[in-house]
Amino acid sequence: MIDPAEAFDALLKELRRRKADGERFVTVSDESVRLLRSLAGDHSAVAAPAQRSPARDAAPERPGSFARPERPKPAAAAQSAAPARPVAAAASAPGGEIPDPPKFELPEGSREQRLEWIRRRILECPETARHLRPGMKPVLGVGPADAPVVLVGEAPTLEEAESGVPFAGDSGALLRKILSAAGLTEKDVFLLPVMGWRPESASEFIKRPPNARELAFNRPYLLAQIQAVAPRAVMAFGAHAHESLLGIRQPVQKVRGTWHEVAGLPVLLSFHPNYLLHTPSESAKRTVWTDFLALLEKLGRPVTEKQRAYFLPRGA
Repeated sequence: MIDPAEAFDALLKELRRRKADGERFVTVSDESVRLLRSLAGDHSAVAAPAQRSPARDAAPERPGSFARPERPKPAAAAQSAAPARPVAAAASAPGGEIPDPPKFELPEGSREQRLEWIRRRILECPETARHLRPGMKPVLGVGPADAPVVLVGEAPTLEEAESGVPFAGDSGALLRKILSAAGLTEKDVFLLPVMGWRPESASEFIKRPPNARELAFNRPYLLAQIQAVAPRAVMAFGAHAHESLLGIRQPVQKVRGTWHEVAGLPVLLSFHPNYLLHTPSESAKRTVWTDFLALLEKLGRPVTEKQRAYFLPRGA
């Protein structure tokens, strides 16, 4: 299932890109408009389709116009008619303030034992449970306890909160392609979300970024999972991972590609894979790929000439 909030975000970025390129009009089907309206909470949008005028039906679409394929009607109707899930009390509501971050020390033991201890603590955390809507799970780190690399992502998406697995969906699929191109396998990486729950909003279809208080509360759990794995390097994707780990509140463009130290471990900052989904240019791919080359060098992994040439302009 694609997170509707991610779909809206991608739609807005694509429209802005086309506007910057000089386009002033886009073609969108009636079915797509109704679907967008229904996801935004307009339940009247599921009414019977309006009749198109003959002139509109006869007008051909321009090549490259932003017209999404019409979805099968049963699927669209099922998605629109699904009952809304109850929303947990927002962090800003009276009596719903986020408490101070938890304080604890990891016990002695093997990586596996320490990782299991912190996972159990998160699963039993009352504050984490308070922010879980029905059908959602705490999102914990996944991967081998002895992985040489920890990858830290954003706050959970809707799909990740429902599955309890970080880096799910399209961004996770893209990340795995990048890892494969870098010669890294699932045995090499431990995947972590920046926090264990999806930030609440007025609707499950609206994506809200985590606030500083939410990040601060989850930071001890994030650091404890990293310390339990004790990797050789950490790669942090996106602004919220940067802020949580390093206290940096700057545009990712200004800090990506730089190494820092957290809890005695080297941390490399980079763009989230979502950045490439929304900005699929060769220059953007090269930027992210350069960060992965730096990660490989930090790990002491060999880098082939073919890998070094990925996404470079021809003849460069």
